[in-house]
Amino acid sequence: GGHLAGELLAVTTQTQLAHIPYKGNAQALTDVLGGQLSFTFDTVVTATPHLRSGKLRGYAVTGPRRAPGLPDIPTMEELGYKDFVVTQFQGLLAPAGTDPAILSRLHEEVVKAARQPDVIQKLQTEGGNEIVAGTPQEFARLIQEDLQRYRKLIADAHVQAE
Repeated sequence: GGHLAGELLAVTTQTQLAHIPYKGNAQALTDVLGGQLSFTFDTVVTATPHLRSGKLRGYAVTGPRRAPGLPDIPTMEELGYKDFVVTQFQGLLAPAGTDPAILSRLHEEVVKAARQPDVIQKLQTEGGNEIVAGTPQEFARLIQEDLQRYRKLIADAHVQAE
């Protein structure tokens, strides 16, 4: 996600950025905090403690709305970067062909859990994640839309698999 956000920034601003590959974002964040990197795109969950302590400065979030736990940080679109949306999400997936009754029950229980005050506190308030408990059909549509958007970005940015 961070790599694609960087590529989108380069394509959107028509600039060249040096992509420095990391096995995960933890080391990239450490290198930003240590001054070895100028910036990185990180998740709200892992960046928030550093933002709140003042060790890190947040310029923008890449979601369509401001992060609930970081209301003072604008979106990329608010800063003038039209259609600059890169999100990461978690979801529950099941094998193709799973009985619809089982899928319905799983969805019901996940939505019930997502509405619990302690879950909202931990994920949305503390972690800055927006909780969206849409239907399985909405989730499938989101996955397909993201795949199409990222395919186009990868082609436009000439990203090669390494």
